Amino acid sequence: MKQNKLKVISAKDLGRLNMPDFCPRCFWLERYIGKPPGIFPGIFSTLDAITKRSAHRSFSERGKTPDWLEIDDLVEIEEGDIYFKLPVESGDWILTGYPDDVFKTKDGSYHIVDYKTAKFTDRQDELYPMYKVQLNCYAYLAEEYGLKPVTDLTLVYCQPNKDLESDEDFKLGFETYTLKVDLDLSIIPKLLLKARQILDQPNPPQAHEKCKDICFWLDKVAEKIKTP
Repeated sequence: MKQNKLKVISAKDLGRLNMPDFCPRCFWLERYIGKPPGIFPGIFSTLDAITKRSAHRSFSERGKTPDWLEIDDLVEIEEGDIYFKLPVESGDWILTGYPDDVFKTKDGSYHIVDYKTAKFTDRQDELYPMYKVQLNCYAYLAEEYGLKPVTDLTLVYCQPNKDLESDEDFKLGFETYTLKVDLDLSIIPKLLLKARQILDQPNPPQAHEKCKDICFWLDKVAEKIKTP
């Protein structure tokens, strides 16, 4: 039986519910009508793939993390693409997650790492609330898949240098910064319940008062159409 798309939610989408400016009306509209077409630069996916490939190559060839990944207790890396898909909410919903890397540590626990090609701003990153839920989703799913206990979550920011290495070749270097993310699996069921309560409503809920996303533009279009 085909899964109802309303009830399949990714770790990243669930993380959006934790953002201070989360708009329940936009969330409802996206699920019932669909997201408007948009353009996401593919270069970010390419850079994330290069970062992940470096980590796996280092373990394969040297038996340890690459020098740029400054986390000391990682001894093994889960090979291949890891994709989690788990029934939640009494089996009525599906939660999915695609972590960048899952490492085993010296004490036998697991450490989940997510790579972000972005400027490092410590916890001032405006997207940190979403990232926090995203990584905790991965931990929640990993433990259900038997990769447990998950004891650490880390964001690795890959920040481009301010200038090219030289004027002879177009080579741009990167600096890496690690940021520990608080482990709190209890937030996942709470946000799943919040998502369900929004989508169980027969009509779109009230928008966030400062929303500048889908519902904001729909209202602008409606106003324009009404204007003689």
